[in-house]
Amino acid sequence: MSRNNRTHELLVHLASRPGHDEVKADFRQLLIEEFGVELSSLDFERRVPEVKGRLDALIGRTVFEAKRNLDNEWDDVVRRMPDYLADREREEGERYVGIASDGFKWVVFERQGGALVKVKETTLDPDKRDGFLAWLDGAVALRSTLTPDPVTVRIELGQDSIAFRRANEQLSALWERWKNDPATKLKRQLWAQLLKLVYGREVESDALFFQHTFLVVVAKAIALAVLGLRDDDPKRVLSGAAFIAAGVYGAAESDFFDWIVADAEGENLVRRILTHVRRFRLQEVETDVLKILYESLIDRDERHGLGEYYTPDWLAAKITRRAVDRPLEQRVLDPACGSGTFLFHSIRNFLLEADDAGLDSRRRAEEATKHVAGMDIHPVAVIIARVTYLLGLAPVISARAGALSIPVYLGDALQLSTASIMGVTDLVISVPAPPEAAQLKFPEIFCKEIGLFDNLVGQMREGSEQGLKPNQVASAFTRIIEQYYKRDIDAEEKSAISEMVTTYVTFDDLRRQGRDSVWTYVARNLSRPLALAFGTGWANVVIGNPPWVAFRHMSSDLQKRFRELAKAERVYVGGKFATQNDLAALFTVRAAALYLRSGGRIAFVLPLAALTRGQFDLLRKGAFTSAKIIWEEAWTMNDGVQPLFPVPSCVVFGRRRATSQSMPETVRAYEGTLPLRDAPESVADEHLEVRDAVPRPSEGQFAGGSAYRSSFRQGATLVPRMLCFVERQTAGRLGGDPTAPFVRSRRSSQEKEPWKTLSGIEHRVEAEFLHPVLLGESILPFRVFRPFEAVVPVTHDGVVMDAQAAANRGFSGLHGYLSSAEAVWNANSESGGMTLIQRWNYHNELSSQFPQRPLRVIYAASGTIPAACLLRDPSSIIEHGIYWAPASSEGEGLFLAAILNSETARSRVADLQARGQWGARHFDKVVFNLPIPR
Repeated sequence: MSRNNRTHELLVHLASRPGHDEVKADFRQLLIEEFGVELSSLDFERRVPEVKGRLDALIGRTVFEAKRNLDNEWDDVVRRMPDYLADREREEGERYVGIASDGFKWVVFERQGGALVKVKETTLDPDKRDGFLAWLDGAVALRSTLTPDPVTVRIELGQDSIAFRRANEQLSALWERWKNDPATKLKRQLWAQLLKLVYGREVESDALFFQHTFLVVVAKAIALAVLGLRDDDPKRVLSGAAFIAAGVYGAAESDFFDWIVADAEGENLVRRILTHVRRFRLQEVETDVLKILYESLIDRDERHGLGEYYTPDWLAAKITRRAVDRPLEQRVLDPACGSGTFLFHSIRNFLLEADDAGLDSRRRAEEATKHVAGMDIHPVAVIIARVTYLLGLAPVISARAGALSIPVYLGDALQLSTASIMGVTDLVISVPAPPEAAQLKFPEIFCKEIGLFDNLVGQMREGSEQGLKPNQVASAFTRIIEQYYKRDIDAEEKSAISEMVTTYVTFDDLRRQGRDSVWTYVARNLSRPLALAFGTGWANVVIGNPPWVAFRHMSSDLQKRFRELAKAERVYVGGKFATQNDLAALFTVRAAALYLRSGGRIAFVLPLAALTRGQFDLLRKGAFTSAKIIWEEAWTMNDGVQPLFPVPSCVVFGRRRATSQSMPETVRAYEGTLPLRDAPESVADEHLEVRDAVPRPSEGQFAGGSAYRSSFRQGATLVPRMLCFVERQTAGRLGGDPTAPFVRSRRSSQEKEPWKTLSGIEHRVEAEFLHPVLLGESILPFRVFRPFEAVVPVTHDGVVMDAQAAANRGFSGLHGYLSSAEAVWNANSESGGMTLIQRWNYHNELSSQFPQRPLRVIYAASGTIPAACLLRDPSSIIEHGIYWAPASSEGEGLFLAAILNSETARSRVADLQARGQWGARHFDKVVFNLPIPR
């Protein structure tokens, strides 16, 4: 019988819950046959005198307890396991984990603060052998080497792994000790500042900071293993010294996350991660494995909100081959490289061509670094991408003849971190308070020369450490520039040196405050986009997957900057589409204009809306202020291609030319279902069909069709709901005042930060300002299902009041409630000076509902099936998730409700609907493309 068959029979028997002794025997057999564990290393029936019992098995640093039925014997496990673990930890001075199982159910425990904690659990499905064995190894660390496939990486190092849970616990304790250290605090501030620039809003938290720290340590440990280095000094590994000693530059450097090695406990944590990572056979890597790890650690819902949609390997491989047809000649840049998927496949594409061309094997790694580069504004993505770059070079890196420099940079590809005055673009880095805010300014004339800039920044640090005066630093800067260009400095350079000396003074002051540790790192990296954009642009091919962030999800600062740049590039679409503009469109134009040479090709993954929706109309035309693109080809992946992205997507290919050309009418459409998201390209080819198709545009979404289109409008944006929606407080035996009931904020599990953790509001409110409110979820076909109640500060004649106006009119209850609500809004909102009442009455969506109509037709803006009805309650307020229009009669209202609820109408406009993760969900006004008569 084959080993696989024996293992399968063993798993089938275990899953049947065969009893205490047989579970123990089967487990021992599984360890020996499947994992190659030596019988001598297994300790069964070990007596523990202090506990007055025997533990069933001891394997390394794991205690195993077998049970007949774990559910029935749970209390016994919870009683005994803490003592077994405490005994081993006291005896050996090491952390132990415990596993309890009845063969079918498996649970992992550990002690935290003296208490027993369940870490993770699973049930055994014999038909999913590999998944269970990987899970078991992740709990016990049985195998001496590991295959770097997605399943194993996720189980060994992902969010549910023992390794991450233990690291997270220690990182939390480390942070409590070091969070007030000036240098550590500054790194956290700069990390948060960059994330805000990435995502357009505040996202930082302790949990995210710890996840990113763990990811970075794992990534650098993987880089060390790929290079075959055995350096066990945590500080040398995290600072990059271990890599520089091996002649590899730019793979790792001191950054925001080396705070972890501030004390011995942090160093020990890094050593444990180094040991764990070395178990992977990294020379076998064929995909971007770090992407798998990132997606496991950062919640999918959170990544969706941040616009992070990572490209699966099969798609990245296809795009790279299509866009890069001369790998040995073309320079490839991914300006939003994320974890480095496109870099990995571009390098492998280059190496394949180099092998066919017979390029000297000692030169292949170095030549690849001259042809493939990447950058990203995300501080963690860049570190991971550098390691992915090394993984791409793995087949040739040991044969390299000399030093290597990894060309992946922490860079703002949109160049939002630059200040342009009179056509000159300088790099400006903001230093956060406390004690006071400041700026570090670096002139463009130096930023464009990578080698020169690094020398100048290095001199700045060295001069500060040596205590040099500004005039002495100016002399040093002059000497460096003259040596670099082998000539005397000119007038422009002399002026720029004066600016650099001003920056030196600020830098020197920061160093004396203990806040200098990352400025050279930040300055070097953020200068790279200026260098890559200098002259005619660095790249022959710009490739990748830019961030997808809608205008309405940006912070007010990013909205302002986005609107300025998008209008300047003639890619901004206003009117009804204003809030739907997407950062992806501007990013595409800026990437082509800044980095792509004339005649070069661009290939970007974008939301499918780029081919069909009005907010991308100008992008599709290809004529921009700074560049013109001839769009040549497009691929589509609708919501039928799953798993892929949360929304349907496309790939667009174009060339930078002197003239423009709109996107083609016919596209290459992929259809089918994949067995897993990161399927290899060969598996994707087996499951996907490709055909020519014509994407149906939606320019008619806000024009033409039925005359009813102009009659309907969207309801009011009553957010944040905890400031508006209320519940009535129950009164005592004497009852409340019906003319001014006492209400409090209605809370929901769907609230987002910062509102979800804020205290609600309680106050009396005059009854005339308490209205039933209908949300999208409030209606079903032909009837109202569930209204909610909210404070609506509008008089019967349509005057919208703030707290002061309510006081002026004598409404003391409403004044008290709104005063509290406005205080909470002003302290926590990021709406750029918009007041709470302005938010609720945005575009007059609230005041337009007054005076209230006796008959209204309403329908939900989104859903899997239509929901419309005739509303006969004039007091109800319509929220943004519903469209409404007054009805002149019962007959007209029922006529419209019948059509809007019909499957015929839905099916005829399905192609025009915006689509999300669950398919076509957004109705908006697409139904009025149909010729519905009055």
